[in-house]
Amino acid sequence: MKINDKFLEKILNKIVQNDATPILVGGCVRDYFLKLDVKDYDIEVYGLNTLEELESILEEFGSVNLVGKSFGIVKLSTTNMEYDFSFPRLENKVGEGHTGFDVIIDGALDFKNATKRRDFTINSIGYDYRNKTFLDPFNGIDDIEKKLLKHVDDITFIEDPLRIYRAIQFSARFEFLLDSYTFKLCKKIVKTEEFSDISKERIYEEYKKLFLKSKQPSLGLQLLNKLDIEQIDELVLSNIDEIVQNDLNNSDTLILTFSILDKLFLKISDDKKLLKKIRTLQNFQVPRIFEKNIMQNDSFITILIKKFNMLNNMPKPLYIGKDLIKMGYKPSEKFKSILDTLYKMQLNGEIC
Repeated sequence: MKINDKFLEKILNKIVQNDATPILVGGCVRDYFLKLDVKDYDIEVYGLNTLEELESILEEFGSVNLVGKSFGIVKLSTTNMEYDFSFPRLENKVGEGHTGFDVIIDGALDFKNATKRRDFTINSIGYDYRNKTFLDPFNGIDDIEKKLLKHVDDITFIEDPLRIYRAIQFSARFEFLLDSYTFKLCKKIVKTEEFSDISKERIYEEYKKLFLKSKQPSLGLQLLNKLDIEQIDELVLSNIDEIVQNDLNNSDTLILTFSILDKLFLKISDDKKLLKKIRTLQNFQVPRIFEKNIMQNDSFITILIKKFNMLNNMPKPLYIGKDLIKMGYKPSEKFKSILDTLYKMQLNGEIC
């Protein structure tokens, strides 16, 4: 596996010189097999006794932070980059929520046992930098070739209900089929109280990945329907992919997406600024786009984007409060409603 980071290679070689074994894990190895650009590297270090030993090795390369000490994580910060190094660990569920785990850090742990805690087999592959070999105890490479999303371990998988949303965004991002038994486990998790208690912030982050990293987010939304988490309208499912295929920036993509999934947005986010932008777009009759007589020859999303572009380049209103006063109206709470109506008529070409 080629590492496109010469500085990181120097660090890895230094770890090897200290008789330890750095193993690249998670998304960087998965993306290598998916032939995607690898941007971030996560490294597990085997063969050391303490985190302080790892800290001592890393400190000549930059600023070392033991902020994740309880999870065996060491952050190395340089002028331009930040790297995550970690010790192999076991996680035992002892309480509710994503913090309810007893973590056992063990530099002598074998790779298979340390990897059992991971969510899906495609994320369980390691690259042993010292021996230049791939480690694949749960057949993740085979599942990538089959385009199959499969959980690693029955027990550890159900311990974190957020993995349901990770399954949704992964299935869409990589266009993988969810394994039938994994699907059954997901259905089981959805019915638990702990699933209902996942924080909005964690759920929202997974939806952002769904809409910002997928070419076909509809695949994830279909899975959302099948798991009885939400019921997304068929018209939305058949058109929403067009949003992400229009080369918009991330902010605009989310505004457009949640303008047609506003009920979902209200469940998963308290972002008032984003909600205001969504409501502004909706106020210009976005819901009416669902009507076939309005769609005509343009697709649902094409019309939505046209309206959005119009909002991004809106002309100044022809009438403001001072004009109403000149016309003889007295200032009142109705001013805003009147001005909004006049502005809509202006944008529709009814007044000029």
